[in-house]
Amino acid sequence: MTTPTASLDVIIPRIFASSADYRLQVSTDSYVFFEDSNPDADAGTTIAICLPGIGDTRRQYRFIAPILHKQLGLRVLVGDLRGFGDSTAFDDNASDNYSAYSPESTASDVMSLMEKLTAVDPKCSFVLVGNSLSAGSMVLATVTTKKAASGPRIRALVLLGPILRDSPMDSWFRPLSHLLFRPLYGAWFWTSYYKTLYPVNSPDDLEAEVEILKNHLKTRKDNVVNVGRYARASKVEVASAVGDLGKIPSVPVIAFFGRKDPDYADLGAELKWFTEAVPHAQHFEIEDGGHYPHVEHPERRSALVLALFYVNFEKETRLQPLTHLLFRPLYGA
Repeated sequence: MTTPTASLDVIIPRIFASSADYRLQVSTDSYVFFEDSNPDADAGTTIAICLPGIGDTRRQYRFIAPILHKQLGLRVLVGDLRGFGDSTAFDDNASDNYSAYSPESTASDVMSLMEKLTAVDPKCSFVLVGNSLSAGSMVLATVTTKKAASGPRIRALVLLGPILRDSPMDSWFRPLSHLLFRPLYGAWFWTSYYKTLYPVNSPDDLEAEVEILKNHLKTRKDNVVNVGRYARASKVEVASAVGDLGKIPSVPVIAFFGRKDPDYADLGAELKWFTEAVPHAQHFEIEDGGHYPHVEHPERRSALVLALFYVNFEKETRLQPLTHLLFRPLYGA
């Protein structure tokens, strides 16, 4: 069930000037928080579900979410991952073979949300947007939904700085993460590293956003521990799902990779693997881009929104040639 309880504190500044709180109740004590841009949307409205990467809040969509809502007419649900932002902490479920903080758990939340929204409006459809780890979760949710005999309609998948498989760096970073993400000093480490994810082009409000993260982690000290748990999560199932995604050409896929993203050990190898696995995907390499292509440059945000425009207005078959034209001047694709 979902509980739109207005009295619960919301500590992360809202993206939308006017929105509703949507709490996806996963268990008796735990929920995933979303801002809902238009809870009274007409039947059949396309719904964009947007989730951030680990250690960040829904505010990373502060630039493009209002455009998706106002200019494209989408109903936008932009959320916080489990155990971060305005979402509650979660305990591991004994019946699950994965951590409460993992790509699989996030995918489960996305699928549950789609099912609940579809039950209310059977004509609705979805655009799934994910960054970093949550991009992998969106892949899992898409593949699992498409394998079902019937289910929600997914119109497009947008991957922003996606982390879709385990990295060679995990062999040393996973053990180290137990030390780095401690309540006493983990917030300092994380916010310092967070800035490096914008290696060339940072938004004008980056320092203000970092302060929001610091204040959040000061208020909810244990949430930095959850960042470490996400960082240690295996992406084996995600990598397998990427292969399955390549067999579903009916779902348009748009992926953005920053060439200076420090989270990629070898971007060339990553791109080769991804493009061979999902040949129908449109992928764009941003020469001076970091981990957050949807935040770094206004013109890049506009290009992403234009691509979604063609998906939203029943032009999926035209998406491939149009995106080449839309992005070439910006990305050198």
